[in-house]
Amino acid sequence: MVTLTLFSSPVVFGQVKKTAKPAVATTTITPKKVEKEKRYTRWSLKAGGNISVIYLARNVKEKNNEPGYCGGFTYDINNFVRVSTLYTRFRPINIAPTWIDIKANTYESNFEILARFPNKKTLLYPFVGLSYNTYSGFFTGELDYLNLREYYPVNSIVKNQWLGFNLGTGIEHNFGILGLFLDYRMRVGKQEKAFNIMDVCYTGGIKVRFPYGKFAKSTSKFFNSKNRFDWF
Repeated sequence: MVTLTLFSSPVVFGQVKKTAKPAVATTTITPKKVEKEKRYTRWSLKAGGNISVIYLARNVKEKNNEPGYCGGFTYDINNFVRVSTLYTRFRPINIAPTWIDIKANTYESNFEILARFPNKKTLLYPFVGLSYNTYSGFFTGELDYLNLREYYPVNSIVKNQWLGFNLGTGIEHNFGILGLFLDYRMRVGKQEKAFNIMDVCYTGGIKVRFPYGKFAKSTSKFFNSKNRFDWF
């Protein structure tokens, strides 16, 4: 008699052999720093020099260019228009023998239209405006080609003023906070009973833009505040 003995290995349910997952390489991406574009207020300061031909010099034959220096402000209403003010003081000159020690000053305000180039740094600005012009000088009466003796006494100090209409155009290029400008203008005024070109002027100089900072923020809050009149 043969006896067969069967050995069965026990089966265990519910146990799953875990396999190790392959390591995944991770890459850390560092975001690039984005430089903030520097902001400026709408106000700018400009200063420079100019050369002009004054009306008093027109009764002499010799060259009558008069140099001077100027300074003023501009305010950008938006990206297309701005307003500007300019004060010009001319260097005293002699236009012998008719005029001695001529001193002239000009106060003006202009409305400018801005035409920007694609680089956004260069612009053209045709403009119109008004000017108040004053001058004084010693009138000798010699070589009086325009017969000014009919209006001014001979050998006397003459003081006068006239209102002019400005018409001109300019170009400007900015280098961040600084900029360069050059413009040309004519001043039209009334001479006796007719209007004529009284003055032709070339002006060039440096422009400084004001950065947008704490002062600009505080003034902006002040003008936008409903209680701004409580300061007074």
